[in-house]
Amino acid sequence: MSQVRVEQGILEGSERRGVLRFRGVPYAAPPVGDLRWASPQPPVPWQGARDATEFGPAAIQTVDSGLDLGAEPSEDCLHLNIWTTSVDPEARQPVMVWIHGGGFVNWSASMRDYHGSSIAHRGVTYVSFNYRLGAFGFLQHPDADGNAAVQDWIAALEWISRNIARFGGDPENVTVFGQSAGADAVRTLLAAPDARGLFHRAILQSAGVEGLAARRGPDRRERLLAASARFCEQLGSSDLEYLRTRPVHEVRMASLRSASLMPPPGQVHTPANLVWAPTEDGEVVGEDLSGWDPDVPVLFGHTRDEGRFFIRPTGPFGGPPSAVDPSEVYTPATLETMAAVLGGEQAGAILAQLTGTPYEALARLYTDALWTEPVLASYRRFTALGRTSYSYRFDRVSPGGGKSGMLAFHCSDIPYVFGHITAGQGYDAQDERVSDTMLHAWTEFARTGVPRSPDGTPWPAADATTPLVTVIDAEAHSRPLEIDPVTELIHTLRATAGTH
Repeated sequence: MSQVRVEQGILEGSERRGVLRFRGVPYAAPPVGDLRWASPQPPVPWQGARDATEFGPAAIQTVDSGLDLGAEPSEDCLHLNIWTTSVDPEARQPVMVWIHGGGFVNWSASMRDYHGSSIAHRGVTYVSFNYRLGAFGFLQHPDADGNAAVQDWIAALEWISRNIARFGGDPENVTVFGQSAGADAVRTLLAAPDARGLFHRAILQSAGVEGLAARRGPDRRERLLAASARFCEQLGSSDLEYLRTRPVHEVRMASLRSASLMPPPGQVHTPANLVWAPTEDGEVVGEDLSGWDPDVPVLFGHTRDEGRFFIRPTGPFGGPPSAVDPSEVYTPATLETMAAVLGGEQAGAILAQLTGTPYEALARLYTDALWTEPVLASYRRFTALGRTSYSYRFDRVSPGGGKSGMLAFHCSDIPYVFGHITAGQGYDAQDERVSDTMLHAWTEFARTGVPRSPDGTPWPAADATTPLVTVIDAEAHSRPLEIDPVTELIHTLRATAGTH
């Protein structure tokens, strides 16, 4: 056992293979009762040594994904976890803070994929934390504190700033990183005034880039306000005091029914359908990127076949493979409908460029519209802003990914970043080397602000004159930024829409 004193009292953690682990550490008071939909309040001090050997509860899940969360869900979820090899305040290790994904409606920091021993072994103090999800974290109500989940992220970073030196970490060298919704959270923090100065580098994996080029209709805030109104209708009242008395399971079900998770007829679900998410409010979240500290470099990118996580060769994500015949979902009609949704006025030209089966064509369109083109738009926007940034694309297809047809899908990069690759379990020795490359690049970026390959070669910064991207496959190589015809067609929509 190892003990560390923080502001609230003594924590007693555990040790395994040279890594000290402190789990289930409260960074704010339980957001229950009168604190439901309120700004996070300081955690309550304790007497004696607090057991920090087990994870705290996961947040209430709007969607039951069927995955092992590593802890039971509870509304009392504002806890963080620390992995480190040193508790010497003079160690001044870089700090990496992970914000988990899950569409802002599910998942947890305690999931095995996010355990940080391999990162800690690289001389980093690693932190993960839970935050309020779904309506619990994002309800917009005139009498409540909006963007509650964003305030949770800031509260966690404030706790880290005040306490992380006691875990060997340097509070003046903090990297926030996240994947999917977690990357969206990182981008939100770039625009959050109260987060400025609490982190010094940022990594955006598979999200946190520009919105859809073909987006039409209500913006994110309008859709969130509509969802909040539906939520109140589900519970029979908009009175905040009444809403705070409703049982957790009722709030969860209202959150689910208001979440717009089911796709419109003839379409397939995309992450752009989700409504519970952070929005600009001029207070907690400012104008997009307005708060980006010019001294904060960003590493951003995506996987080559992102869409295959959501529209899988065996059928849509969320149901057992035998529940649906993929050929009945991924039809030419579905492809045409989604081309219109994601490609707008360029739908016809896009369809002319797509080849292969309807599924293969849809998977390419899905990936290009939701990730490849938004990353391209961000590449150009970040360089136009004059900010230091680095772009990557994850192309590695493991033996398991090749066999399943999932290829380099959304989330496939996470085991590599966290060092959870074991040859013989869908991976091989080459995958272990790729994992070493990514662990080195991510932790070097945290340490110095420049990602590097294990041989010391720095990755090229994004540049408007000679745009380069680092492609991660069997090895990491810098290549000219290539734009395929479908991506280019989608990108033209930004000029007609007046967006970046």
